[in-house]
Amino acid sequence: MRKLLISFMLLTAAVYAADFERSNWRAQMYLQAEPAFIHFESEEPQLLKESIDKELLTIPVSVGFLFNPFFTPLFKADIPFTFWLGAEVNSIQFREIASDPAYWGVGDDGKRVEDEKHDLSEAGEGRTLSFRAYAPSVVGGFSFNLGGDFDLRVLGGYGFHFFTFVDNYSTSTKDHTEMVPTAFVSGALEYRITEIFQDVDMKIGINVRREFLPYEDMMATYPYKYDKENPTPSSGFSGITFSKVSYKWPVRVGLELSFDFGRESRRDRRMRFTLRDRDQVLRDNSEVKDTLSDWDCMAIERDYRFFLDENGELPDMSDAYTKTQFSDVLESFLAFCHPADLATKEKLYATLDTGKIELKEYQVRQEDSRFDQVMASNDPEMLEMFLQYYPDSPRRGEVEAKIRTLSEYHKFREIQAQNTFKAYLSYLNDNPNGAFRDEAEAGIFELVRNSNRMKDYEIYLKRFPNGKYVEEAKAALKGANNSAPSQIEYQAPEYVEPPAEESAPAVEEPEEEEEEEEVKPSPKSKKAKAKAKRAASKKKAKSKKRR
Repeated sequence: MRKLLISFMLLTAAVYAADFERSNWRAQMYLQAEPAFIHFESEEPQLLKESIDKELLTIPVSVGFLFNPFFTPLFKADIPFTFWLGAEVNSIQFREIASDPAYWGVGDDGKRVEDEKHDLSEAGEGRTLSFRAYAPSVVGGFSFNLGGDFDLRVLGGYGFHFFTFVDNYSTSTKDHTEMVPTAFVSGALEYRITEIFQDVDMKIGINVRREFLPYEDMMATYPYKYDKENPTPSSGFSGITFSKVSYKWPVRVGLELSFDFGRESRRDRRMRFTLRDRDQVLRDNSEVKDTLSDWDCMAIERDYRFFLDENGELPDMSDAYTKTQFSDVLESFLAFCHPADLATKEKLYATLDTGKIELKEYQVRQEDSRFDQVMASNDPEMLEMFLQYYPDSPRRGEVEAKIRTLSEYHKFREIQAQNTFKAYLSYLNDNPNGAFRDEAEAGIFELVRNSNRMKDYEIYLKRFPNGKYVEEAKAALKGANNSAPSQIEYQAPEYVEPPAEESAPAVEEPEEEEEEEEVKPSPKSKKAKAKAKRAASKKKAKSKKRR
């Protein structure tokens, strides 16, 4: 019970102390290249006239991946270390060791004979002995931030070194692989060049490596076995064992290129906690509740834009009242509407401390991102809110056009749902240059085609003399029902005649300075209109009886 209680208390303390604001996840991938001289020293060979004692220049290459197993360091603790676990494939290299061997043949007893008759040096021309090597290993270590963009990384590893020796002659190839344990330590001084993506840094460095375990008694090729009954030609490189394989220098020095994921310098970490403390002080001293939304933050930005002139600077900082008001607005922004990156936050706090206004670039960037957000939303309410928060935005016209288009779109969807002559013609009458003019015409013609009445085709041709379906309407007149009454006249008699703008071109009236007198309709014109109205009502009654 006591152990359980102690464990619970430690867990509670760890959760309270952990830095959950920025989970300290970190990983690294690296590539290293280290020029080196490798020395091969063989024992007494089976057939070669002379032992192999070669020093070769190679460039061993190493690749590795590291990750930090500790995700949440202690709260505010200035921890300069990052601990690593990972895997590495190091010392990847290949090279030709020897070629054209001069060697002796064997006698009937299977032993080599050193005389002119058994000199097979000419037979060795074109034959080569080469090697390739690599060493998969597990590694562990730590990185230490020296300051700013400089890190020191120390790793130790253990694995197995695979040497493959290849005896190659024309189309005949024989190879043999030896596996030997290896242990090493490496240190790299790294410099951060740039951030290529968010939280992904590119670094270059100088790496130093030392391997500890010796590579001894490695068999490169199998010995030659003479068979009297079935003799086979011997190879000059048969029976070679390297008593020692070593590097000329005890350490290898080379270059490194790495990608660091989630790195945070000691300076940035200290600054982040310092500014977070200041955020909390501002919140404690503010009367505003910590429940502000993203749109409320836009309102706060709008408020402090009021204080800025056209160059993004405060006109008169000598006015204590103006300075106090602006500081209040900026404090609200920093307390509740956190900037996305540390650099911006530092800049805004510097502004608050010094009274300098350097926010214009940041404001424009915020306005652009919110413009993209509301335009993609297709939400009229969000578009209206954008205009409210940014009344002087240079993109105001685009937002207003989007609002009009969305409004007309929803209106036309309702008209399509009704799918009547009256609904389509009413839309065209109210919106002669509407965005959905072509769709309205298509809807009308579809109704005309379904009714197949001559009178409706004639009205369509009158209303749309240049319409998309004029030719189809003219062709359909021949087979249309000429006895049935017009559906258009029945549903929307007021829209049978095209509008004045379409039926006849407007006649420009001469400009006159005198005011136009209001023309009152004469009694005769009133009687004529009444008579026409009665005739139309009688016509409707007759059409109903026919039905």
